[in-house]
Parts: sequence; structure tokens; C-alpha cells
Amino acid sequence: MIRTYHSTLSCMTGVAITAIVLLGIGAAPAIAGSPASISNANETARSALSDFAKTWMSKMKNAEAQNRKSPTIRPGATHGVVTYRGFGDDYKIELRPTGHPTSPFIGILRYKEHVYTCRQAGDRDCSVASSLPVTEIFRYQAGRWVY
Repeated sequence: MIRTYHSTLSCMTGVAITAIVLLGIGAAPAIAGSPASISNANETARSALSDFAKTWMSKMKNAEAQNRKSPTIRPGATHGVVTYRGFGDDYKIELRPTGHPTSPFIGILRYKEHVYTCRQAGDRDCSVASSLPVTEIFRYQAGRWVY
């Protein structure tokens, strides 16, 4: 799994280029088999990626709940500033062939990470102070998605 924050993309360029080279993202797919078997493999992997992404985002929501319980509190001009990390509800998945038989696909999951600010700990009325796009890349190996 490669996690990339777009705000620090310049630092991650080397990692992204390495991932492209190692995983063959830019290369033409070289999956052996008939068109029907390739299509079935695509659909199986896509369906599994959809389920995997739902589970992943559920884990992110659980992490957000834990972050909300233990926010960061910093002194402010008039009162403390309470912040915690959370995640958007919307996400997108993308399936790409690699051309490698041991890991025939990579799955790309894109979502938003938010920093919430609140007046005080325990507030339910918090607002999004900033957002970062997050890109997660997973490999499909032995019929399942690997973190």
C-alpha cells in the first residue's frame, strides 16, 4: 500500500514513479487468457475491490470516532482550539491491470481526509478546517486485495 497526500506530492514523487515502474501502471496490460476469462477476472477483482473499499472506509470511520474521543487541544487567543482527523463519506475506486501474473491488478482508492475544529472537546457542532485528498494503492494477489 502506498499512501499519498497531495499536499506533500513533491515529496512523494519518487514513490509514485517507483510504484508506476514496479507495478507497470503505465505499461500495456499483458494478461494471458481469452477475452472472456480476462473480463471475468476484471469483474471478480472489481467486485472484490468494491467490498474491500467499503471495509476500508468503515475502518476510517472507526478511526475518526476514536480521533473525536481524543482530540488535540491547543491554546487559542480566546479559548482552546480542539481538532481531530476525520474522513469524507465519498470515495472512488479504480481498477488497473499490471501485466504481472502474481499481482494482476492494482486498486486505487481515493477519498478525503478532513481536519475538524470544535469550540470544545465533545462538541458535535464541528467544522472542517482543511481537507486533503488521499490516494491509497493496493495490490490484488492470490484472489484478494492486500494492504
